[in-house]
Amino acid sequence: MAEINKRYFETLLANNRMSMRQLAEKMGMSHSQLSVTFSGSRRMQMEEAVQLSQIFGEPLNNIMEAAGVPVGKIASAKGTVVGAALGDGTVQHIEGDAPTVAMGDLPNDAIAIQCRTADSPLSWMDGWTVFCRKPDGVDPTSIGRFCFLKIKDGPAALASIKRGYIDGTFNLSGPYSAQNVDVEWASPILMTRN
Repeated sequence: MAEINKRYFETLLANNRMSMRQLAEKMGMSHSQLSVTFSGSRRMQMEEAVQLSQIFGEPLNNIMEAAGVPVGKIASAKGTVVGAALGDGTVQHIEGDAPTVAMGDLPNDAIAIQCRTADSPLSWMDGWTVFCRKPDGVDPTSIGRFCFLKIKDGPAALASIKRGYIDGTFNLSGPYSAQNVDVEWASPILMTRN
């Protein structure tokens, strides 16, 4: 059976001043069933790991690892934030010591952009992290979607992209707006975390 880190769960219970019986009651299961799970004789179910994560406020990956469930490297992979979205919707490249973020279940070539929009019309986005694939030309699936993009001879930006009024151009709306611009590259946003 799976190698369970019983001490991890005992520490969680002690830190939250909760008995195993109280935890079992919160989870809607019998005390003996939970005891058998924590002893390693019964495999923890995913739903139970999610419940424990919610009850204790612990990351699900930590609960799963302590329960002996192998967690893939992608689920815990860290990626570097490559850009900062500003209050006007433009994105500046981050130089030097950029923060890292958990990438989750994203492609290996995913990149992250952090919104730093406090005290601006886009303050509601402040602190968001958006994820997309590393840009490589204009992704055909970009049209009609929220994207990280670069305007030819202009800034990189976050915007929804639509076909422009002039052939070969695009209209942008959202955090950054413009009409009839040439887009160098565009990559759809895969996920946001706020």
